[in-house]
Amino acid sequence: MKNKISNLELSSIIYFITRSFLIGVTFNSLLKVMKQNSWLTPLFSIPIGILFILCTIYIINYEQDLDINQKLDKLFNKNISSFFIIIISIIFLLSCTLNFLNLCNFIQSQFLIKTPIYMIAIIFSLTAIYVVSKGINTISRTSNILFYISIIVLIIILLNLFTNINISNFKPFFYLNINDSIKGLNTFYAFHICPIFLLTIIPKDKIKNANFKKTIFFSYIISIITILLTLIITISTFGYKVTMLYEYPIFQILKHVTSFGSSIEGILVMQIIFDFFICHALLVYFISSNFKYLTNTKNNNIWYIIISTIIIAITLFFSRYSIYLDKFLKLIIPLIITTLLTIIIIIICIKIKMSKNSF
Repeated sequence: MKNKISNLELSSIIYFITRSFLIGVTFNSLLKVMKQNSWLTPLFSIPIGILFILCTIYIINYEQDLDINQKLDKLFNKNISSFFIIIISIIFLLSCTLNFLNLCNFIQSQFLIKTPIYMIAIIFSLTAIYVVSKGINTISRTSNILFYISIIVLIIILLNLFTNINISNFKPFFYLNINDSIKGLNTFYAFHICPIFLLTIIPKDKIKNANFKKTIFFSYIISIITILLTLIITISTFGYKVTMLYEYPIFQILKHVTSFGSSIEGILVMQIIFDFFICHALLVYFISSNFKYLTNTKNNNIWYIIISTIIIAITLFFSRYSIYLDKFLKLIIPLIITTLLTIIIIIICIKIKMSKNSF
């Protein structure tokens, strides 16, 4: 039982991976298309999120002692299963790169202006490799510890900023364009719902007293609530036009939080770093596990190092051309993730249904 993941640890992982893209990616994208009504997107996403979670749970409940790679091998022939594993790995490699690039840019622009981005990338990668090399149990326990700190920090932020809410900054209320709403939903789906699929790398029998459905739904709703409150407080404090001027408006709002007359945003920013880090660690674990399975490698650490090196290299390349690649990273990548992953999940679910009916 000591080697099993508790439901609380699983909840903390879901909490972090469904929040990590908010700052610098989703929020900025939503402001461009949804403006003052950006806060409505998390609410619109709930039905889609529930459907996605049900499909993910359906996959997890199939052959509960297997991870997603083993399940694909059992459902399809070797060539097809390998193709799906590679496509899924590429999808999440794109996510991982964007998440890591966003993390490095955030740290450099807000704290370490004179530090080369490659130094920041190497330091965080080495930390992630160490945690990931200890296995999924260490990732889950680290996530659990950081979750308590993150929740305490979040409560401090909400208590300090709740009085700053100005309803007039949301006017005109519910002024929506269907095309813009779809774009906003697509971004939110790709970066805040699709990461839940990462849980398929954990066989269900490795969860202690597994109650996947309640755990995932509860964690997802909590995450949506925190995202919703963050959007409401930030937009209502600055107004969406001022909010759009900041690269990281959520970080700027932390400067309004004071304790004993002093600004404490340096401490409060920890919750943002935790979101980035846990999501990055799980993504590296997921991608590495896929390629380890494909190549039948016995040493996990080799793939952790290879994948991390690839991510660092891509991050350094993108950081040089971030101005030109911003549209590609924030618009094209969500479309790729949404389309490919949704199609693959539907195919897997249909195949599972067919395999059950054949018996």
